[in-house]
Amino acid sequence: MYEFIDLFCGAGGFSTGLELAGFKCIGGIDNIETIVKTHALNHKYSKSICGDIREIPPEKFAKIIGKKKVDVIIGGPPCPTFSTIGDAKIRSVTGLPTEKDPRNQLFLEYLKYVEYFRPEIFVIENVPNFITKYNGKIFNTAVKIIESIGKEENGGEGLYEVIKPVQVLNSVYYGVPQTRKRMLLVAQKKSKQKFSYPKPTHYYDQEDKKGLKHFVTVGDAIGDLPRITDNWRVSEVEYSKYTRLNEYQKIMRSNHSSRFVSNNICRMSNDRAKQVFPHMPQGGKYMDLPPEIRRILPFREDIFHDRLKRLIMDQPSWTVIAHIGMDGYMYIHPTENRTLSVREAARLQSFPDDFVFVGNQQETYVQVGNAVPPLLGKAMGESIMEFLKKRRTK
Repeated sequence: MYEFIDLFCGAGGFSTGLELAGFKCIGGIDNIETIVKTHALNHKYSKSICGDIREIPPEKFAKIIGKKKVDVIIGGPPCPTFSTIGDAKIRSVTGLPTEKDPRNQLFLEYLKYVEYFRPEIFVIENVPNFITKYNGKIFNTAVKIIESIGKEENGGEGLYEVIKPVQVLNSVYYGVPQTRKRMLLVAQKKSKQKFSYPKPTHYYDQEDKKGLKHFVTVGDAIGDLPRITDNWRVSEVEYSKYTRLNEYQKIMRSNHSSRFVSNNICRMSNDRAKQVFPHMPQGGKYMDLPPEIRRILPFREDIFHDRLKRLIMDQPSWTVIAHIGMDGYMYIHPTENRTLSVREAARLQSFPDDFVFVGNQQETYVQVGNAVPPLLGKAMGESIMEFLKKRRTK
């Protein structure tokens, strides 16, 4: 079995995807204790380490996992200054140009692990802006460093090549009930056998739908989950449906034998929000409301145009982000006057139901929002597996 490590692993969405594709996670690193506990709980063969990667050299990590041979490395160095929201926030807090933020250099720590372990292939996951931010300066630097690895002992020629063009994949094309775009930079050891990015399996907004499945909707994703109200505080609740499950629901429950599903707790909304929710149709947002309704729950209207949004039952969700850990108003249930539960948000991210999140309510929401959707990870994992098997037979 091919083995991999996950750097900046988070709760383990990407790790879960690769394991669904047949890989074995043997190690992960992140710097928040509850996140690492979630990763460790759900990846039983992984030595999941809590710490700053800058203080854990790869030699030390190799001793912890008991391996010097790693087939694949995956990971998403934190990207606060690469996203539009993050860029504005960093500037407002520090007053400094964001290209000087030290977190922009964390991908260099990732590449130190590549230099040490020399995997057959590795993947750097990030926001699409990683490619273009600062006129591509950071992206081009990353590519140059990648292509220089191993030059000294290889006659001046690097060991790795970056698969170009680097792709931005939309999760909705791979069976995830959510439009979520991520950059996935893949680099492999040089050979005639080349990695190929996964082809879409589902249609959404493509012109050519031939041979593709229908996109997965919010209703497809959460329609069988327990019916709750926002004052419930029981994490494990019995499913509301056991028969006539759709394909997506069967996938989510395939390894979960219990009649109860965990993390199905919803945030308590305040009284003013509860007065506003009934006025919102599916797809409706804050600025669509009449002024007298907006005054019940006022926000700065020059900034928060979509501060409240109700999901659409027969469409995929918009991108689930970590801000869902703050109030969830951008993810109002399509037919109920409450925001999504942690498990419902996890379903929109394609986390299987046997995946359990550790931490308080806010922490678990954030873990969901920051994750790579497992089904997108699975699609990448299957392409990596195909590459490795073909390479082995050559």
